[in-house]
Amino acid sequence: MNNFSSPIYAPSLYWFSYYVYDGLNIAIDNNDPTASNAEPSPAINLKWVQDEYQRILGAFSLNITLDLVNPPSPQSYNLLESNYPTKPNQKRKRQQNFKTENGLKGFIYPQAIHDTYALNLRVAFPEQYGADQYSCEDLQKLNPNNCFKVDIHDRAEFLGQTLLLTVYLNQAPPSNPRDLDQAAKDCWYAFFDIPPADIAQFPQLYRVASCCNGYLYEFGNPRETVKENPYGHLLILFMFDRSTTETLNKFYWSLPNLLLYRHKMSNTFRQSRLFYEKADKIVNDHEQQFNTLKQGHLKRKDNQLLTEAALKNLKDEIKELLGISLSYSHQLRNLEYARNTIAINHRNYLATLEQMEQLAAEEKMGQLIPRPLTALRVFGEKEAVTFQDQITADLNYFRHGSGLLDTAINSIRGLVEIDQAESDRARQAQEIESDRTLQNMISAIGGGLGVAGVTATAYPYYKDPEPTPSLGPIAEVVGVSLGLGLLAAAILFVLPQSLRSLLHRKDSKD
Repeated sequence: MNNFSSPIYAPSLYWFSYYVYDGLNIAIDNNDPTASNAEPSPAINLKWVQDEYQRILGAFSLNITLDLVNPPSPQSYNLLESNYPTKPNQKRKRQQNFKTENGLKGFIYPQAIHDTYALNLRVAFPEQYGADQYSCEDLQKLNPNNCFKVDIHDRAEFLGQTLLLTVYLNQAPPSNPRDLDQAAKDCWYAFFDIPPADIAQFPQLYRVASCCNGYLYEFGNPRETVKENPYGHLLILFMFDRSTTETLNKFYWSLPNLLLYRHKMSNTFRQSRLFYEKADKIVNDHEQQFNTLKQGHLKRKDNQLLTEAALKNLKDEIKELLGISLSYSHQLRNLEYARNTIAINHRNYLATLEQMEQLAAEEKMGQLIPRPLTALRVFGEKEAVTFQDQITADLNYFRHGSGLLDTAINSIRGLVEIDQAESDRARQAQEIESDRTLQNMISAIGGGLGVAGVTATAYPYYKDPEPTPSLGPIAEVVGVSLGLGLLAAAILFVLPQSLRSLLHRKDSKD
C-alpha cells in the first residue's frame, strides 16, 4: 500500500542499458572475470540489438523491426539507418518512435559507443500538462511483467542499467527536498509492484539533490552487484514546472555517454573487489606455508647439511612459491588495470558533464551562463575519486606482500644453492678421499706382494745355503713371506694417512 496519494502528471520512463559488445561470449563461470572465451567481435551484432529491444517491446505487446545499420565510421555511434541521410534534403532522425495499443508512446535510441552497446528507450504516458493526471499505481503500466528488472543471471559483459523516472507534481517545490523521500520510494514501489514484505530488500535511497529546478532522488549504491541490487541504478526526477523539461531536453542526448562512463567506473570497481579478494586469499591460504619455511629453514642454525630428500622438497616448495607469486602478481596487475580504467572513464565523465552544463546554460543579462548539474557532478567528484583512492590503497598494501614473497623465494633459493654447493663440495672431497684411499691400498698391496716375493726368494738361502726341498721348509717360507708382505702393506697404507693427518693438524695450529 503506497502512502503517496497525490496525483502525478506526464510520467515518463527512460531506460539506459549497457553491454560490452567486444567479445559477447565472456564466460560468466570463469574464475577470472576478465577472461573471455571469444575473439573480439569483428562487427556489431545488430541481431543481438534487435532481440534485446524486442525483449522489452514484447512486454508491451509490440513487435517492431528496427532499421538498424552498422555505423559508417568509428566516430559514428548511432545504429539507426535514418540517422545517416543519403539525400541532401533528407531529415536526420535520431530515434525511432513507437506507440502502444493502450496509448503509451516512446522512442528507441540504440548506439554503439566505443566497445559498448548503449541501449536507450523511452516510454511515457501522454504529456498533457495539467490535463491528464495519474495515480502512483499507474506507474506499473510502464513496466509490464517487470520487464525492466535486471536478470541476476545476466551475462558477464553486462555493465549495468539506469532507469530515470520523471514525474510532474502539481505543487510548489518544498523547501526541503527530503520531504518527498517517501513519495520517491512509493513511485518506485508501484513501478516494480513491490509487495510490502519485499520493501526491505529494495535499494536504499542513496542521494537527494536539486536538479534543473526539480529534485533528483537516487537509489542504489554503485558498489552493489547485480545480485545485491537487481533493480539497477534508479533515478526519479520530480518536476514542478516546464523549465525542468526544457533544460533536460537540452542535454538529454548526452546522457547515454555520461551514464556509460558511470557504469564503466562502477563495474570496474566492483571487479576490483574480486581481484582484492583473490590476492588476499592467496596470502591467507599460504600464510602457514610461509611461516613453516621461515621457522623450518630460514632460521636453521645447525651446520648439518640438508639431505637429498630435504633439498628436493625445498626445490618443490620454490616451484610452488613461484606459482603463487605469479598468481599474486596477476591480481596486482588487474588492480592496476582497474585503477587506470576508472581514471580514463573519470576524465571522460567530467568532460561530458561539462559539455552538458554548457548545453543546459541559461541566459542572464544577454549572456549564457552554464548551469551546474550538481546532482550528476557529485559522482564524478566523490565516488569516482574514492574508487581510485581505494584501489591505490589496496595496491600499496599488497605490494608489501609481493616484496615479502619475492624475498622469501630468493632466501629459500639462496639456502638451497648454498646447501647444494656445500653438499657438492663434501661429496667431491669424499670421492677424492676414496680415490686416494683406493690408490694407497693398491700401492700397499703391490708393495706387500713385492716384499713377500723377495722374502720367499731369499729366505731359504738365509736358513740353509743348500736347501733340501721338503714340505716343512716350503710352508715356513710361505708363512714368513706372507707375514712380511702383510706387514709391509700395512705400513705402506697407514704411513701416508698418518703423515697427512700430522700435516693437517700443523696447518690448523698455524
